[in-house]
Amino acid sequence: MVGDKQHRIAFAYHNPNWIFGEDKREDLEKAEQVTPAEYRHEMRGAIFCPECTTPLSRAPEEKELFTNSRTAHFRHRKAFKHIACSLRVSRGAGLQYHSEEEVKRAVQNENLVLVGGWAEHPPEILIDETLEDFEFRQTQIVDPDGPITEIPLGRHTGKKVLLPTRITSVLSICRGFDKNIHRAFFLPDSQYALHLRDLLYDVARLDEMDLPQRPNLYFGRIERYARLTFRNIIYLKVQNFPELKIYTYPTFDERKRIDQGSIGRVMLFYGAISSAGEGIPRFKTENWGEYSLLPSQYEKFLPWS
Repeated sequence: MVGDKQHRIAFAYHNPNWIFGEDKREDLEKAEQVTPAEYRHEMRGAIFCPECTTPLSRAPEEKELFTNSRTAHFRHRKAFKHIACSLRVSRGAGLQYHSEEEVKRAVQNENLVLVGGWAEHPPEILIDETLEDFEFRQTQIVDPDGPITEIPLGRHTGKKVLLPTRITSVLSICRGFDKNIHRAFFLPDSQYALHLRDLLYDVARLDEMDLPQRPNLYFGRIERYARLTFRNIIYLKVQNFPELKIYTYPTFDERKRIDQGSIGRVMLFYGAISSAGEGIPRFKTENWGEYSLLPSQYEKFLPWS
């Protein structure tokens, strides 16, 4: 992405009748979700932060680009800088939790989501994972008493907190994507928690000279689909390679309803990409919870390159 990776606010709530400090947060969350690209001049003074709910402004107000090619984005107003908001924190340092109580409070308030690992097999209850307007029942993919996860406190203390994992599937990230995009996630193999928008890695950014060595939460658009006997192959659109192959199991794809009709859709997956052998990047899924289609209405919230 050019210029705006540090812009953490994917969308703002727009409600010209809502007043900060007086009206209920629940009413604001029913309002229109507006990305910087969807912003219109008449919305000025009526857009609010999805976390702290303070008024936001768009920079620049009218154009899509600054003179230095940075893209338009939402930012907090200086008048409300005394109000804490994690979406105001600079990118790169990771979110710091200094006490066990602070971590537990963040989890309880759903500001922090812990993922200790990915489910090997799908849930017993049959669900349609591709419906665009599906009101997903979280009890089917969220386990409040899941596997224990160790999350470190601070950066240099060496202390850790043991808490149960909340989710074990990329599907659960995709289903509530409009809420999750502004939440912090502690993923498997992580050193610290980051906002989901900072964790997402567009496969279009993959480069042969700097291929990531560690697992990431990737996203990309499906370009081709090949059905094989033991493994299927999902091809994602990339720029710097001839192709990117994602190997999946046919039984998992059938359960997820991923097939030729999924071409053009966006897929999220977690894992380490390898280019061993042919020099073609690839990832072989092993667990059901490692990948999922993203509902189309949430694609505009992704940090595209």
